[in-house]
Amino acid sequence: MTDLLSRFRWLEDHRADEHDLLGDSFCVSFFHRLDPAEVLSRFEPVSPAETTTFKELCGRARAYFEDTVDVLYVGVAQVGEWSVAVEPWGGQAALMMTRLSRAGEVVSVARNDYAEHRFEYAVDGTVVTKFLPREPDQRWGSDPDRLNDVMREVGMVPEPPQGEGMLDSGLGSMDQHSVARAFALTSKITGVALTLTALNSLHFVSAARSGGQRAMSREKSAEIRQWAKDHGLPLNERGRIASAVVEKAEDPRDTP
Repeated sequence: MTDLLSRFRWLEDHRADEHDLLGDSFCVSFFHRLDPAEVLSRFEPVSPAETTTFKELCGRARAYFEDTVDVLYVGVAQVGEWSVAVEPWGGQAALMMTRLSRAGEVVSVARNDYAEHRFEYAVDGTVVTKFLPREPDQRWGSDPDRLNDVMREVGMVPEPPQGEGMLDSGLGSMDQHSVARAFALTSKITGVALTLTALNSLHFVSAARSGGQRAMSREKSAEIRQWAKDHGLPLNERGRIASAVVEKAEDPRDTP
């Protein structure tokens, strides 16, 4: 088990964002028998597509995250029969699996150190099973037990802990390396091992995409950021601009 998880421990590294890698918040999704251009189109990009390396993808994603309002960046690369979509600093795929998986098969893992990590498996527009990697015994979907045998192979326990005192020990075990276990499970399903060496060898078709609200240019974002600072309005813990601040900045009748 140690050897199996060792390939995916880098995905748990809290220092990764310091080196323009994935860091503590990201989503990776695997699309079966769909080419990268089709997958990228399903993310509804708001900028022209460009070809990037993995490091360039992460660097652009971080710049968009820090310098724009509600604009994310995604890159897609082909690995065998699967297209791998990487969202550094984002996690939109896990929120729209029904649309992304139409007429296909999708596996998605999201890491979010400020909320919950997530695993999701969908086929033909239906979520088959989804769960929090640290609580694999609590699953939802149309067939939540479909992956149980594979889950056991990577050290996940799909059954609730039994007996007095087993609950706490079970949760503690799953908390440890839960992200690595989720990607080990994904590799069992797809045959794609998401190692840093593999990612660095890929070329991605990449573009910006809206995070749900309208996109904003970097110039406009910088202008509103300065306006917020001048008026004593706080940004969030990562320096992003809240939508309420944007509304105040753009409405001359609503000033602090």
